[in-house]
Amino acid sequence: MPEKVSDQETQSQGKKRKQQSLHSPQTSQGFSQRSITDFFGNNAPFSEVPAPRPSSPKRSRKSSEQPEHSKHMSTPLKEQPWRHISGKEIIDLTSSPSDPQDLPNPNMNIVTAKPPRPAPFQPHAGAPRKFHIKNLRSPSKTDPDVYFNQTWGSLEAALTAIFESRKISTSLEELYRGTENICRADMAGELYTRLKACCAAYVGDCLKYSIVACNSWKDDAVKSVVSAWEKWNDQLGMIRSVFLYLDRSYLLNNTNPSLQPVEPTGLELFRRHIILAQEIEAKFMNGIMTLFERDRQQCPINASLLTSAIRMVDSLDLYASNFEPRFLVMSREYYGRLGMLGATSNSLADYLDECSQQLHKEALRCERYRLDPPTKRSMGLILEEGLLKNQLPILTDQRSIEELLQKQDHKSLAILYSLVDRIGEPSSYLRPAWEKYILAVGRGIIEDEGRENEMVQRLLELKDSLDTFVRVPFKGDDTLAYALRESFGTFLNARTKDRSEMVNSKPAEMIAKYVDVLLRGGARGVSTGTPGDEDARLAHSLEQVLDLFRFIQGKDVFEAFYKRDLARRLLMDRSASRDAERSMLTKLKTECGSGFTQNLESMFKDIEISRDAISHFKTRNHTGNPSNVDLNVLVLSQSAWPTYDEVPIIIPPEMAQYLESYKDVYCEKHSGRKLMWRHALSHCVLRAKFAPGMNRELVLSVLQAVVLLLFNDVELGAYLSYQQIKEGTGLDDKQLIRTLQSLACAKYRVLQKKTKGKDIFPTDNFRVNRHFSEPKFRIKINQIQLKETKEEKEETFERVAQDRQYETQAAIIRIMKSRKKLRHNDLIQMTIDQTKNRGKLDVPEIKKQIERLIDKDYMERLPGGETWYQYVA
Repeated sequence: MPEKVSDQETQSQGKKRKQQSLHSPQTSQGFSQRSITDFFGNNAPFSEVPAPRPSSPKRSRKSSEQPEHSKHMSTPLKEQPWRHISGKEIIDLTSSPSDPQDLPNPNMNIVTAKPPRPAPFQPHAGAPRKFHIKNLRSPSKTDPDVYFNQTWGSLEAALTAIFESRKISTSLEELYRGTENICRADMAGELYTRLKACCAAYVGDCLKYSIVACNSWKDDAVKSVVSAWEKWNDQLGMIRSVFLYLDRSYLLNNTNPSLQPVEPTGLELFRRHIILAQEIEAKFMNGIMTLFERDRQQCPINASLLTSAIRMVDSLDLYASNFEPRFLVMSREYYGRLGMLGATSNSLADYLDECSQQLHKEALRCERYRLDPPTKRSMGLILEEGLLKNQLPILTDQRSIEELLQKQDHKSLAILYSLVDRIGEPSSYLRPAWEKYILAVGRGIIEDEGRENEMVQRLLELKDSLDTFVRVPFKGDDTLAYALRESFGTFLNARTKDRSEMVNSKPAEMIAKYVDVLLRGGARGVSTGTPGDEDARLAHSLEQVLDLFRFIQGKDVFEAFYKRDLARRLLMDRSASRDAERSMLTKLKTECGSGFTQNLESMFKDIEISRDAISHFKTRNHTGNPSNVDLNVLVLSQSAWPTYDEVPIIIPPEMAQYLESYKDVYCEKHSGRKLMWRHALSHCVLRAKFAPGMNRELVLSVLQAVVLLLFNDVELGAYLSYQQIKEGTGLDDKQLIRTLQSLACAKYRVLQKKTKGKDIFPTDNFRVNRHFSEPKFRIKINQIQLKETKEEKEETFERVAQDRQYETQAAIIRIMKSRKKLRHNDLIQMTIDQTKNRGKLDVPEIKKQIERLIDKDYMERLPGGETWYQYVA
């Protein structure tokens, strides 16, 4: 048996042995670096050397005598314990120093201490040197195999206790020291073999049996395996603690692939004997797939159990080989069934919502159960294939998409765009349904004759909603935005052969009338939700309607109606804002060029010149002019303004004389000009006296004023018949009936009709309404507006057609004058290009104008097979 040595003595001897080994190269020769200390004698690197025989007094004296070369040294031997000594000198390392100062400092690192530099002169340097250590115990004579078996017995008992979850009887320090001693004796390989066999027996038999024999094995294989895994992990951690020295010194840096560290060895045993076992592997993997499928079906599951199972599979390096292929196959089958079922049983909106939720949930599921990034990418492709690619005809069904557009379902359309964007270009799939919806809704608005007056407002609302679709659900897609503009222009400029030009050009006409409503009533004239002051809202409304105007090809029709309405606003002073009028004119000039707005600008110029002319007239002194009349005359250029019919009317003599005075002054200044009065376009202000104290100012048309002035010549309360009024005013029946209705049957009834009713008959009699009462001092009595008749519209379109012919001929002449000679097809195309901003011309109409120009000798047709034209200078 080895001799027992106390820990203090052992540490002291170990320090001394280290010091000797550091400073004496001979003491370290012949010692093995991998042997068991203290127990196997000479094989230990720090084995005890047998004590030498006592030296004779003679040798002791010789050794105590100081060498000759040491006489030159100032420090005695006692103060230099690490100085070089000859081979015959003996040092007693077991004796205590007499001087406490000679003790080594406990805080000093003895191992790293360096000896003092040797003396430069050593006369006996070639003599051998030896250390003789006295009073140490004899080496142990224990057999290494016996010690290995004894130590393994303790280790095996500890392993059994760990496997049975009992307390280990032997101290962990003793087990660790035993493992260390075995490894130092070069028997680590045998120790690893026995450890692996013991663990394999436990895992392959006991642990595997505990899984299969569990009551819940048939119902919940995943739970049983995960429980065994967690148990084995705890046991493996304890085993690794006991065999830590084996793991660190022998297995960790070993290049032999069959010798793995303790932890990988334990994982390999669990993988081979349990997870890959025939009776466990299929059931365990199927259990994991079942948990995933139940989670996708929103059934309650143990999420932590599934997470632990995935983590265990990943730790055992079975994720890519066993789990992932089965998981992807199961997922592909599941989402294939789900896609077919959802697409056939639900509406498009419900299916889109389901697809979006499944994509989001699957992404969260991959994060929650810590699936690898390649698995996440593969799952994304599987969902796209099962839910989107395979169901693409249903996702892009035009009727279903049109229903979403009609319902203004922005959410579903945004989901649809995002889903289709995952598998391809979304605009290519959505554009057919998008264009079809725009054309259908636009044509329905234009062809709705019952709501003709609301056409432009409905078109603006449609345009705004379509812009919102492009901006929000379709994420500003340029292709769909272009399709929107193209489709809008298509239905606005659609031409049908069986319909007249007046019907085909209805959008241009209604846009011009809508602008008139805006400029007459301001932003109050139309419903708008734009915040801000009135001017800002009016500017925004004009910009919106100008956006519609850009789609119109028949801009000459718009010009004709806009010119007529502008003239009425200027003459009747009905514009809500002159700045808005100027702003609209500037925008039209920017869009269509100066030629388009030339006549419109002339109209504004005539208004300015007329103001200067009336100022010049008022500065002249004219006798006979009534002092109570304030005259304002507008002189209009016949070429710039629309043509107005002359309405016959008898003007009061005083007013007629005043007008003649103005005519004389104007013609005196502008010789060669002729003035023609258009009294039907004029208006005036009359001061009226009703009951005592009821004095009011009436804003009337000249026709209304002439009728009211007739009652100044009769007694108060006397009646005038219809015929008397007709003879006194000289108005025809149409104008007179309309004027009397505005005075006696409208909101403000300044005249009183003898018979009740709103219709005017030739037998009716009228008188001044003495009981007229109105809190406002100035009252505007509007003329009864006659609805625009079909004949008037046709006349307007006839003028447009005539102007279009002149413009076409002018374009042909410009082209031929510059080219001199041109083919027929090239001339047709170039004419269309030059006149497209004014209106869309038909090829037969262009051919007709070419023939007229040939007849007028402006051009000639050249002989030959292909038709060529030549300009005649």
